[in-house]
Amino acid sequence: MSRALKRVRTYVTHCLHAHPRRMAFILGSLVPLAYAPFYLAPIFFISYGLMFYLALAHARNPAARPWALARLGWVFGFGQFFFGLLWMGEAFLVEADQFLWALPFAITLLPAGLALFVGAAFGLWAWSLNRLAPRPAGYMADGRGARLVLLAVFLTLAAYARSTVLSGLPWNLPGMVFGSWLVLAQAAALIGVHGLSLLALVSAGLLTHWLMTAKPFDWAESRRFTLAPLIFLVLLVGYGAVRLAAPADEANKSGVHMAVIQPNIAQREKWLADKREAHIDKIFAMTRLALDYAPQTDLVVWPEAAIPALIDEGEGFGERLRANIGAPQTEASGALPYILTGAVRRNLSAKGADYFNSAMLWSGDGLLLGRSDKHHLVPFGEYLPLQNLLEAMGLQQLARLRGGYHAGPPHGRLSAARLPLMAPLICYEAIFPNLAGGTPRPALLVNLTNDGWFGQWHGPYQHLAQARLRAIEQGLPLVRAANTGISAAFDAHGRLLDRLELGEAGSFSLPLPPPLPPTLYAHIGDGGFWALIVILLGGAGYRLRQHARQA
Repeated sequence: MSRALKRVRTYVTHCLHAHPRRMAFILGSLVPLAYAPFYLAPIFFISYGLMFYLALAHARNPAARPWALARLGWVFGFGQFFFGLLWMGEAFLVEADQFLWALPFAITLLPAGLALFVGAAFGLWAWSLNRLAPRPAGYMADGRGARLVLLAVFLTLAAYARSTVLSGLPWNLPGMVFGSWLVLAQAAALIGVHGLSLLALVSAGLLTHWLMTAKPFDWAESRRFTLAPLIFLVLLVGYGAVRLAAPADEANKSGVHMAVIQPNIAQREKWLADKREAHIDKIFAMTRLALDYAPQTDLVVWPEAAIPALIDEGEGFGERLRANIGAPQTEASGALPYILTGAVRRNLSAKGADYFNSAMLWSGDGLLLGRSDKHHLVPFGEYLPLQNLLEAMGLQQLARLRGGYHAGPPHGRLSAARLPLMAPLICYEAIFPNLAGGTPRPALLVNLTNDGWFGQWHGPYQHLAQARLRAIEQGLPLVRAANTGISAAFDAHGRLLDRLELGEAGSFSLPLPPPLPPTLYAHIGDGGFWALIVILLGGAGYRLRQHARQA
């Protein structure tokens, strides 16, 4: 077995040296298989591990320049984001007559831009090695561990940067390789998804260190490199197991019962005027069925922009609520349920109309009790950068709304009698860890979304996995209502309570689980992550300086 593995290693290293850019692209292209819905976690460590090896091999050459490493890293990143985000192209087919021309640009330019962060990480790593240590004959052996840790830190910082720069897109961060597995994801309660990214990339570096030892399959020679990742993995699993030891059926302390509606209306048909009434009838009929099944329901949750109309203007929607929900519940002598729905609204002024993507809380007798506007809008989907200029050139965002949507303040809260304090996360706001926190601390996270833009591809599965991580980070239950799926409910440990599959019309009812005490991450945010970054940077820099002095 050892001989066969050595032959495999010899063949792989030959390919890496003979065709570095081609191999970098292939390795990057494999990374998305580690995330939802595939969950092939070993591929992540193999791909990143081999990429780390390739980077070290290039850095060994004294003539190597940071630009060469940056270009290699960009190719790796482009492969990863091209295949990982290919599902976004589905959105341009919803109104193909308007947006098909933009499809090739969207599925290539966005990955190319995101790959710049990865390329910058490799380039800065090479530049820092030039500054911290020379390249002696024993370069590949001396200080190799420190170099790998340093590369893992730079890649983590690159992932953090792409989560924040130019509005940010923290989609499929490296930490999702742990975040997609419930036991391993529990560490997010301490260090968040960015901390998980750091741990995942350092683990890949340890794997590379082990593979590059003189005798990687000789236990006596390589045990210290083998034990390190094993101990690390055991600690992660142990922490997760202890945290999940709490019973899954915790008492419903709030006494709140919820129902989630998934109407499954195709995005191509959602805003067609001749089908508007049919769509509205469908969601009200499904809501009545859910209330007949669970008449004790306190809150019904509809998805983002559930009703294709401006429901807060005029009396029409309120009257329909009273007729379909208020009157039947009153006849049954039950308390009226509330409706939490996504909706489009506008502010009218002398200058025109400003539109908002909102979450609205309505009483069963048709009164609007509160609303929270979406804060983090989707570039090119809900607004255009340089909106006026690009509109003058004839361009428009996918929402096809003149002027685009406007952003509301962050950390909106909604509540009413009998209901807990709720934090609405509209659409992809659920992928931003900072938007799930804030004060006052809610008792429930509610993700209202419409993934119907992205068809049956793996995008909705990835979105769900990232939303669940917000529950673990904050120690709060999360309920998700999606137009076409995937709707789901999770407790404060991220355990699945119920779910509606992609492309299915239906509903589910459940008692609301209680929140946990605030997690460490809820208290300090990314403070733990930055502490790890400082420790690893300091340790790696110290070791490299030591080797430089000994050279």
